Amino acid sequence: MKKLILIALTFTIIFAQQGDYVRKSVSSLESVWYKADAMAGIEFDAKTFDMFMKHYVEIERFDYNVLPANLLEDFRTEANMLTEISAESLSGVLENTVTSKIVEILNDPSVMENRGTALKDEAAFQSFAATKAKSLGLTTDELQALMNSAFIYLPYIKSATMEMDDNMLKFKMEGGIVWWQLKVDESGNSSVVKIKDATTSGISSLDPESKSSLTGKSDYSHFSFGDKKWPTTPEQYAQNDAMLAFAKNLGVKTKEIDDFKLTAQIVEATGKQYGFNLGTKEGVHLDDGFNLVEYEENSDGEEVAVKSGFIRVSKTGDNKKDPNNYSYANQLLGKQVSEGTVVMEHPRLGLDARIKLGLITGLTIDKDYMPAGLFYSPNLFEEDISSAIGVDIFLSYNLAPIIGVSQTFLDFNFTLAYPLAPFNEELEEVPSIIPFIFSGYLGATKKAWFGASNISLFAGAGVESLNLSGKLFDEDYLYSVRSIAFKAAADFELLISPDLSLNIGAQYKYALPPMQLALKYGSIDETYEGSDVEELYPDLSLSALGLNLGVNYALGELPFNLFGFLDPFKKY
Repeated sequence: MKKLILIALTFTIIFAQQGDYVRKSVSSLESVWYKADAMAGIEFDAKTFDMFMKHYVEIERFDYNVLPANLLEDFRTEANMLTEISAESLSGVLENTVTSKIVEILNDPSVMENRGTALKDEAAFQSFAATKAKSLGLTTDELQALMNSAFIYLPYIKSATMEMDDNMLKFKMEGGIVWWQLKVDESGNSSVVKIKDATTSGISSLDPESKSSLTGKSDYSHFSFGDKKWPTTPEQYAQNDAMLAFAKNLGVKTKEIDDFKLTAQIVEATGKQYGFNLGTKEGVHLDDGFNLVEYEENSDGEEVAVKSGFIRVSKTGDNKKDPNNYSYANQLLGKQVSEGTVVMEHPRLGLDARIKLGLITGLTIDKDYMPAGLFYSPNLFEEDISSAIGVDIFLSYNLAPIIGVSQTFLDFNFTLAYPLAPFNEELEEVPSIIPFIFSGYLGATKKAWFGASNISLFAGAGVESLNLSGKLFDEDYLYSVRSIAFKAAADFELLISPDLSLNIGAQYKYALPPMQLALKYGSIDETYEGSDVEELYPDLSLSALGLNLGVNYALGELPFNLFGFLDPFKKY
């Protein structure tokens, strides 16, 4: 079934005090639009997609109503005739169908005259709406929703594909979101203008044959989202995985529209700690970022918000019962400000990417462990290996809104390093084998801030592997020796902008003796474990000290799902 959302945000004739967030009334029709042939034979899991959209897009700051379904009939007919799906083509169809009907209704003289009646006399408005709605072929509630319209949005899926590639199941969906605003001029006439279009994607890749070593069941037999869990096939799991990333990205893109950003005035100021009247009712979470803004007049005489600093929430106010229960935030960038200064939301995913380049030293890798080919091939290197140069990547999920401890992260860390040693001069030809060290860790980071700087500590457990990979006799070749390992790291970071930090640090990883050997060559795919592996490599140690320099970036978009199942648990 093709789907569309129309979002309408309440017009108000009572202007809010500058900087105060006015809660938006949102009217919707379903959740996403797509052409059946865009799914390439995929059975679309609309129920799960709707659940993700409700969580990430239909958020606390909006109140929801329903717009008339009959407004979609012409849109669906024309949209299904499009040969190319894009923001521009869908905009054209929607503006010729749905929005033109809305404008026609709202520009009816009696509707224009009674648009503000509800704010003055609810009984008189209900009487008018009941009569007028009938003449327009609408219900009273549908006419009220239209009269309150301010914004419309359309999320769409341009394409979705699923394929097998090298025994991996890969799912990818592409699409985006388009926003329009309904404007009323001084004479009360309505018009609709496009204010934003943005594209995004969601991807997932998995081994459909992967099974749990404990239960023997498929690793993808169930999908979890918060406390919800449902059975899946690997195909449905991959689709749900990509959908979650897609919907989460759309949620951030929605919050990035200026009209939807949470804003408030500072009501308490103690040094560089500020209190303001936003909280759990609006969906504010611990560690959320806000810009400090000042309003200035531009060359056209319009007031524009100019960023002058950045703060991060240190305590979320529970204002659902007590409206005077404020949220508090610490200033990280900019000069100190006072009461009355406006804070404006800076939406992010709650995920950081930390990329480091560095030197690893202290390795113990005998040159005999690194042959240039099969069997009795000469050694790849002239000397034993004690150091390497590599890139270290952390993807960090902020746990603070779940556990109530600020700046605490769940980390997925992986490293790719290249050994530093001279090649064997006796090699008769350039080797087609590439040596590298690969590691993966799951761990946690805690950051302690002082001003715009912080000290971060990481600890995790994972696997270190020494690998040889390439082509031998036109066949893919991979030889991997693996060890269980533990890692600790400390970094100093300096915040440069709300999203970007520079860091410098050190790490130490302690690797146990080798416990697994994997060999893939042609049709051969063998894994060996236990003491026999350790006996093959008695002098191998992947323990090492590392020194690194890098950057930390707060992400606003990520095409794949990482720790998304934790998002519904956010409460602080």
